[in-house]
Amino acid sequence: MNSKTDINELLAKHFANERLTASQQEELNEWISAHRDEYRRLQKLIGASVGKPQGISFDAERAWQKVEAQLEERSQKVIPFRRKMLFWTSMAASLLIVLAVSVFYFSSASDEEMVRYANVGRTEQHCLLPDSSEVILYPEAVVTYQHTDKGRLARLEGKAFFQVKRKIHGVPFKVETNLLKVEVLGTSFLVDATSKKQAGVFVKSGKVRVKTDESGAVLEANEKAEWKDGRLEVGIIEDPQALFGEAPVVLVFSATPLPDVVRDIEKKTGVRIELEAGLEKNLITTRIESESAQDMVEELAFLCGCKYKTLTEGKHYRLYEE
Repeated sequence: MNSKTDINELLAKHFANERLTASQQEELNEWISAHRDEYRRLQKLIGASVGKPQGISFDAERAWQKVEAQLEERSQKVIPFRRKMLFWTSMAASLLIVLAVSVFYFSSASDEEMVRYANVGRTEQHCLLPDSSEVILYPEAVVTYQHTDKGRLARLEGKAFFQVKRKIHGVPFKVETNLLKVEVLGTSFLVDATSKKQAGVFVKSGKVRVKTDESGAVLEANEKAEWKDGRLEVGIIEDPQALFGEAPVVLVFSATPLPDVVRDIEKKTGVRIELEAGLEKNLITTRIESESAQDMVEELAFLCGCKYKTLTEGKHYRLYEE
């Protein structure tokens, strides 16, 4: 971070729900981690402002004219002061944007803090929850978060992707929609509750437990649970890269021992491949660019001149010699 003005500008954009570059978001996250109390105070300050949006007026030019008229020195000392004034003008404008679109507002009850995030824009927006879990809100999505001694609860309307921090002092993280209840330990997953009649949970990494009033299921990476026609359907995510908005995995190997290839595939895709004794001597030279786990396994079987068996579709395979 080059200066305090830089972080102020990033905070203004953050609270105004403006899109940040990857490097700007990284810098902002580092600052929030190092200044968590100050960040919380800013959240509450903006939340208090949002609670009473009527009658807000800020004439920046007129305010500047009044200040400028009282300045005795009009040399170079005026320049930094005016820059600071311009910054606060931009901050005030950013706050007005927040008030206008209702991106963030906060309320509290007794000792339990409740925070509400709403995305009324046309693009996905990144939010950092008080427990440092991350949420990407899709357009028209609303999430209300509350942290108590009994747990961390996020109530979702719409569609959102969650990157959840692991249990804090044994406190679990739960997501509820009008149809589904999700409990996680530490993972990343997508919840789609845009429809009132159906909803779905799609796990990118880790493990989650999905419940309805009538049934439940435990999901792992690349698995999904969808509530359709009055029942919960569990299955494999056929195209996780497309679902989670990621580029297809590209793996390049040159005379690489097969065990190293298998470890790299599992690390980058979550697909587990077992090897029968004797296959570890194979050296692999290839470029794998596929969205299908089965296609990757078929490629390895072809190169090694062996066969494969599907143990769990899309997740677990075994290579063996004929």
